[in-house]
Amino acid sequence: MFQYEAKLLQIVDGDTLKLQIDLGFNVHIIEVVRLVRINTPETVHFSARGIEDPARRYIEENCPVGTVLVVDISRREKYGRWLAEVRFLPGEVDRVKILQNPRNLNDELLRAGLALPYAGGKR
Repeated sequence: MFQYEAKLLQIVDGDTLKLQIDLGFNVHIIEVVRLVRINTPETVHFSARGIEDPARRYIEENCPVGTVLVVDISRREKYGRWLAEVRFLPGEVDRVKILQNPRNLNDELLRAGLALPYAGGKR
């Protein structure tokens, strides 16, 4: 497992994020990652604002685009996305401070009832 600092570029859906990952030495890559251990069902709600995805909305509110993250990357999954454990601290950009008192996005989605545990295989 490898740990990197990253910046959230796009929320693809409730369990998939597009990140700019800092590899060190001023080397950055852009990767799509899937949140490990969870699955957010493709459930949408229709409202006056249009189609809404509750898990995506939760991420937008708690970890908006531009947020600095610390990600633990483990391996690729069957669709080529990297599996990631995502930590953040609202408003914080310092990796050390994020790691001192992190919020774990994967766990928060589970606790909020917006994701289900997922260990691979058929959903």
